[in-house]
Amino acid sequence: MNTGDLDKIKRALSKTGHLFEHQIGALFEGKGWMIIPNKFYIDRDDNKGREIDLVAYKITEIRDETAYITVVVIEAKQSSKNKWVFFTKGGYSGDINMHTAPLYYHNEIEEVGRYLSPNVLLNGMAEREQIDLFNFPRKAYTFAEITDDREGAGASFFRAVATNTIYNAIFGVIKAQMSELDFYRNRRIARNEKRFYTVFPLVVFNGDIIEAQTGPDGNLDLAEVQEVQYVNRYRSPAYDNFHSVNIIRSDTLPHYIDLYSNIHAGLGAHASAMIDQFYANLDLHSFELLWDRIIGRLHADEQFAPFNPGNLIPHHFNTEKAILEIYVDDVTLYKTLTTRPIFDFTEAMERILSEICGRHIRPQVKNHSKILNP
Repeated sequence: MNTGDLDKIKRALSKTGHLFEHQIGALFEGKGWMIIPNKFYIDRDDNKGREIDLVAYKITEIRDETAYITVVVIEAKQSSKNKWVFFTKGGYSGDINMHTAPLYYHNEIEEVGRYLSPNVLLNGMAEREQIDLFNFPRKAYTFAEITDDREGAGASFFRAVATNTIYNAIFGVIKAQMSELDFYRNRRIARNEKRFYTVFPLVVFNGDIIEAQTGPDGNLDLAEVQEVQYVNRYRSPAYDNFHSVNIIRSDTLPHYIDLYSNIHAGLGAHASAMIDQFYANLDLHSFELLWDRIIGRLHADEQFAPFNPGNLIPHHFNTEKAILEIYVDDVTLYKTLTTRPIFDFTEAMERILSEICGRHIRPQVKNHSKILNP
């Protein structure tokens, strides 16, 4: 194969989108993100595996074995001939039929879960002036694709074409986002490993984006824009959710990566603050949330292990009920144990509780002299 043929192949490949996808990945990696290109996801509508162009991750450890992870699911498209047109409208505020700022996340951190809700996270973003991701006064609700049929140097001739490319980009990234969340919800969690994920969908178009607005008089106003936000409630036998997808021109991607990085830092700090608040206000409900982790750490404790064949704590309890008293500062919390330990494990538990909670906490097992509701 001669050099001329290789050059032709190179030109042909430049039109396929592979180089564009590589450029997107390189931009994310250059700003400290990890990427997985061409990741497969499950399309629940067809129960088939499909491919999304790129998934980018940023991970920050906010405590030992506790991390906050931001995920951006990306579909990349390009066209030198076709223009993407989005019809927009305002006035969505308060519309019960549309959620214009859906935030998708999955939480494994018990301490965060006590204070968590989408509104709490959105308010945290707003306080840090990071709400630009959703803060579009006008939202796109439908779209069209226009192609330029000019021949050589002749005059432009535009005509509408099927919107399959836009449709597949938007709803492909939505389904990939849902599949990513399904993976996190169903993953096997290592002992004491806790993660908090937020997952954002993004479509990057290497081409022209046009916003179309219809005025009260019916006139159509068009303007080239860098970004639009498409909102939709996607319903099918397998899906029923509100979605918001940012669709951007490729030259505004560096700004968006910075925005996602700032959101990552802000929500990570917000999650860390929620953990601090949790341990500053310890009560019995707090310990109920932490109980599985406490017992897991007790199983693994070196001093306790010799007395714990099979790593099953119930082997070392008899049938008599007991009370576990937990002393936090000047407050005593009580937890009813259904069986009483036949030897004292409070020294190991005292160390584990203090390590987990970041302050000295003293447990003590006593006879079950009265019924106490945990």
